[in-house]
Amino acid sequence: MTRVVTTPLAPFVDRLPLPSRLPAAERDGRLTVRMRAATHQFHRDLPSSSIWGFEGTVPGPTIETERGQPVTIEWRNELQGPFPVVDTMAPRPTDANGVPVQCFPGLSGGEPNRHAAGLTGNTVVHLHGGLTPASSDGWAENLFAPGQPAVFHYPMDQRAALLWYHDHVMGITKLDVYAGLAGLWIVRDDRERELGLPEGPPFEAPLLIQDRNFDLDEQGRLTGRLVHKTDPEVMEAFPPFTVVNGKVWPVLEVQPATYRFRVLNGSNARTYRLVLLRDGAPELERITQIGTDHGLLRTPVPVPADGLVLASAERADLLVDFADLAPGSELTVLNTAAAPFDGSPFPASDAENAADPEGLLPYPQVLRFRVAGEPASRVSIPRQLATDYEAPAAEALAGARRRAIALVEREMEDEPNMLTMRELGPAADADDGPLVTVSDGDETTRYRVVAAHFEDTTTFFPMLGEYEVWQLINLTGDTHPIHLHLDPFQILARRPIRYEIPDGGIGERDLAATVTLARDPDDELDHAIDDNERGLKDTIRVNPNEIVEIAVRFNTYSGRYMYHCHILEHEDRDMMRPFVTMAPELMPFMA
Repeated sequence: MTRVVTTPLAPFVDRLPLPSRLPAAERDGRLTVRMRAATHQFHRDLPSSSIWGFEGTVPGPTIETERGQPVTIEWRNELQGPFPVVDTMAPRPTDANGVPVQCFPGLSGGEPNRHAAGLTGNTVVHLHGGLTPASSDGWAENLFAPGQPAVFHYPMDQRAALLWYHDHVMGITKLDVYAGLAGLWIVRDDRERELGLPEGPPFEAPLLIQDRNFDLDEQGRLTGRLVHKTDPEVMEAFPPFTVVNGKVWPVLEVQPATYRFRVLNGSNARTYRLVLLRDGAPELERITQIGTDHGLLRTPVPVPADGLVLASAERADLLVDFADLAPGSELTVLNTAAAPFDGSPFPASDAENAADPEGLLPYPQVLRFRVAGEPASRVSIPRQLATDYEAPAAEALAGARRRAIALVEREMEDEPNMLTMRELGPAADADDGPLVTVSDGDETTRYRVVAAHFEDTTTFFPMLGEYEVWQLINLTGDTHPIHLHLDPFQILARRPIRYEIPDGGIGERDLAATVTLARDPDDELDHAIDDNERGLKDTIRVNPNEIVEIAVRFNTYSGRYMYHCHILEHEDRDMMRPFVTMAPELMPFMA
């Protein structure tokens, strides 16, 4: 297989656009946001694409709010016309030369999905990262059709952070978000302002990173029509063209100064490992990470030596120093993460050679910075950023409720595999059905599956104000970004495991597996917690051969919420479960 797939589009010819800003304070905290069909040009050399977008743009406007100032939004569904994305599964995973078909534009012989073509625009909006009452959280089945508005209330009683809002419809989130229904949301507060961090243009810029593919006409020319393509071996869509703020491989002119980039991976499935290069050599030391999903870290940290890893829905608040660079200097951001991502390392020093069609990464390019203009001030980075949280104390976790969830992929005949999160409960001595055993040294815990599908009985009822420890046990070969709605959590541990699943061990609801907390001989991952993961998170990567433990404490609202894998093709194939947060005094009355 060739290492290079010729690109049909020139990189770094479009200026990076910045989404329009929608400050809630200027409208007394009452906003109206419309979902509309429109057209959008993803690249200078592409025809316009039909899209669905908030206010008809890709991405939608960046909503800016202040901590402690509630916001009410009327989400108006004004979608109309045909669904703008062609959904298809290619009949073969590779072309005649053995190159994966997902590396190419076009349908690759696939037939358009008539069910997707028939979508009329039912939607529901989720504010990802929002501390939001359940009635406004965007429950995946609480849809509103074209012509129907929905009024949601957002208290904004939370830390400054980069959030995002996106469609969350049961079963078709992957298609609606791909069509364009996503936008950024920034919460600001006095603590950030005390630190003197860049706020607003030109020195603060949001970067929404996604990937897209496009159709071909009969002459093999790109048409601009959006294509969501999978294949018989890969159920996720990994489109070849990286899009930042709605443009394929854009360029941003920067002054010799410090810039603040608010970065979100908004791709359906792709994980990025971002490396900054100048003249072919990595210059990661220019980057300081100051924040993660739910705002500021306690102290600034460098990005990992191999690059900044962001799975779907993860965010990073970065300061990048261009102050010492002469006008005309160029720095390029490349992606070195193959797909489907499994945590495998790739040295930053080899980033220029990251193109890997077999790893569904034909084009590593993401973004280019070009230095121009006069020098501006360089930001002094404080040694301490946040003082409003700390790691949970051991005594606080000693008596915490522990929950175990197995991440499982069940092979299916003639249809995409099913991804589920099997909630595990203690097995009684008399249980002789399929069991999951987890051994840690001399201690073995026996579990049985108590819930497997989204519609199964709710089994998680966390009590407000009380810590719980959730164990996420990955029994698949891919990395899964697991997202919890409502309050943030903190990672406690990544632990290597080896496991065995007998033939037929993964049933529709049952699971038989033997898990041992010890490294598999073939496992090359280090299973370390990166420094930039030690903040307040709402999405965490769970790698193969790994248990991730997180400390969860819901403090805000009672109600029905959900947690799920944020690979949208997995979420839409049943890798999602509900939980209900409860006030402690109500638990004695629960049957």
